[in-house]
Amino acid sequence: MLLHRSLRRALPLALAAATLLTPALPAATADAATGTAWYLDCSAANNGSGSQAAPWNSLASANAHLFQPGDQLLLKRGATCTGTLRPQGSGTAGAPIILAGYGTGTARPVVAGDPASSQNAAVHLYNVEQWEIRDLEITFRDTAATKRERNGLLVEIADLPSGVGTHYLVDDVYVHDVNGDATKWSNGIQFRVSGTTTPTNFDDVTVQNSQIAHVDREGLTNRSTWMCRPSYGTGDGCGTTDNWRASTRLVFRGNTIQDTGGDGIVVRAADHALVEHNTAFDLAMRPMGSNAGIWTINSDFTTVQYNEVHHVRRLSDNNDGMAFDSDYGNNGALFQYNSSHDNQGGFMLFCGACGAGSSSTGTVVRNNLSRADQSRWLFAVGEKNARMYNNTVYLPAGSTTPIIQQGSGTSTTALSGNLFYNLGSGGYTGFGTSTYKPGDFSWDANAFFGTHPANEPADARKVTADPQPANPGGADPADYRLGAASPARGAGAVVPANGGQDFFGAPVPQVCRPDIGFQQASAFDDAGCSAPDPVRNGGFEAGTLAPWTYYGGVQLDTANLHSGSAAVRVGPAQAAAEQVIAVHPNTSYRLTGWGRVSAAGTELSLGAKEYDTAGSSNRAAFTATGWSQGSAVFTTGPTATTARIYCYARTGSGYGWCDDVTVTKA
Repeated sequence: MLLHRSLRRALPLALAAATLLTPALPAATADAATGTAWYLDCSAANNGSGSQAAPWNSLASANAHLFQPGDQLLLKRGATCTGTLRPQGSGTAGAPIILAGYGTGTARPVVAGDPASSQNAAVHLYNVEQWEIRDLEITFRDTAATKRERNGLLVEIADLPSGVGTHYLVDDVYVHDVNGDATKWSNGIQFRVSGTTTPTNFDDVTVQNSQIAHVDREGLTNRSTWMCRPSYGTGDGCGTTDNWRASTRLVFRGNTIQDTGGDGIVVRAADHALVEHNTAFDLAMRPMGSNAGIWTINSDFTTVQYNEVHHVRRLSDNNDGMAFDSDYGNNGALFQYNSSHDNQGGFMLFCGACGAGSSSTGTVVRNNLSRADQSRWLFAVGEKNARMYNNTVYLPAGSTTPIIQQGSGTSTTALSGNLFYNLGSGGYTGFGTSTYKPGDFSWDANAFFGTHPANEPADARKVTADPQPANPGGADPADYRLGAASPARGAGAVVPANGGQDFFGAPVPQVCRPDIGFQQASAFDDAGCSAPDPVRNGGFEAGTLAPWTYYGGVQLDTANLHSGSAAVRVGPAQAAAEQVIAVHPNTSYRLTGWGRVSAAGTELSLGAKEYDTAGSSNRAAFTATGWSQGSAVFTTGPTATTARIYCYARTGSGYGWCDDVTVTKA
């Protein structure tokens, strides 16, 4: 269960730090097989040789030593070293260098940055690798009126000959009172790739079980000078440069971030980064530009899960202040199983179009709880192909929070199985001079209870009766479990590759219709549910195109149809209606449908694509002006769980129509 905010905030920082301490590590000893233990006690009267009996007494002595694989640098508990610790030497695989504490008691060894020095970090690992840091307390107080870059812990690599700095572990470290400037170079903890001559990245970075408190500007981050690619646009002076090199195996886990001037946790220029089980609160507490709780930018397949973010401020000088953000230059970001509440800027930001020439695509937001977030639930400022499903949203009486507020840019987003318990007055609006564009959003099997604004989305399978959460308005996620007789049970939408579990870890169906919201409350038997046609709204009878997405000239047509009440019209070329469907790997399917065109010279395609890694596609073509049936067989790849079907005006100046589209196993 997530800790209640009041329990955390009741503890002063000093007490909280002591509570988080692990038991004192035993003093390390020299061992020829694993390296040598070197000791630093800045409270010692005399400078020794670095042995336990005669420890060094200054950071300068430690900085002058070249550490070898398997060595340990151990700092005396309760002693404070002032200045910058910048050790030399690297470990090797299986023999990292350990930086930790020694001695009795629970007090941590302290490294305090010296504001009178020219250094920008209290602890600075520069162009070294295979280091593990545990048990330290790090601070960098600077009361000067003019602020400059300050970091608590800075791990930096630049132009490494190998191109990769590998294996860094930060575990149970307490960083606090870092008085940096308002730039994003100032952090509690940052992993930074600099340099401009040799493409370089981090590999195997873990920061876990640590606390960061009262820092300016950012809490826990990474960044890189090797970051330019087309989807990032012209940000940071990239222009037409394409030099993107991702850091890999980046993990931020189990940390507490509180009282930052700006952001909480940020992932930049990374591939498959993981941010999980963190708690971040009281963020953006000082005027330092636009900030959010946990976000990712210019990265591929970042996963943000099992985090709690609350009380992010939205200051008057910016538009942010939300818990989570999929910013620009992202591909396939995933936000799941998170809890968000009382954030002044809202729950989620899609900012794919926030940078000049930038874009993001494929963001998935699922099985999250948003409670009493403000300003808007979703701030949509550009996304090419997002999916938001099985989230639970609670807005209390008196709230004016819109469900969606839309800024500039197109935000193509499919929303299904979400539960909106809206006791406030918010609906669906534009931001500034922008207007809400309902065509950017498709809706299927969502629950809308409470307020029903005039522009509530058309959703053929919507639920508007009371979904009966256990205790709406409560502070515990369990308060939003569905009641036994909830109409939201079994009323959701089947979503391909849905993650396999709900917010609480219970399994979710793959074939049967799931419950609406972040919890799967009802029992199900996928084996007993007949496998449905994976195409939804294949006859276009729902009164809306949802869940089909589209580009170009696409609309429902009630005058030209094969059967029922409507068909889809596409064209002139090039225009298409598309839908992602669930499939099984290594399986052959037959796509069948009816099509026609308006005039000779126009070609319409009904087809399937993106069903294997080879980029294969197959289609049926229609060139006749009368309705005819066509089909195409496609076989999925060994790892495929989805395919994309389409009705596409391929060539010509006329229109094409599709109707009664189905997919069955061949």
